[in-house]
Amino acid sequence: MNATEQRKYPRVKIHNLISYVCLDEDGMPTNRLMGSALDISQGGLLMETTQQIKPGNGILITADEQDRIVEINGKAVYCRESGPGKFYVGISFQGTHDENIQFVRSIVRARHYRKKASKSKQL
Repeated sequence: MNATEQRKYPRVKIHNLISYVCLDEDGMPTNRLMGSALDISQGGLLMETTQQIKPGNGILITADEQDRIVEINGKAVYCRESGPGKFYVGISFQGTHDENIQFVRSIVRARHYRKKASKSKQL
């Protein structure tokens, strides 16, 4: 790890659509929204969305390469404006280590599967 990198886990650049649900203090869903995961690690992900999100709990949901639903509990740790009407949201995974690994694998596999499928369609 270099001197400027303070993260516990390395980040992998991706560009996957993420469906997520924001929860209130009682754990009840308040909004279902879409965002774009920009990078991911064993500990969390960076998502870009059009909605400002207050730090708190939420559930991230995505479809893997076989269109199965994979979900993980997460917590928004920060939200910064990235441009007009766009926000970067740092999400910390709240699952067990094994759940976090399973979720990350599903996201990365889906990214590679879709990228490979897109290239084969171009040929």
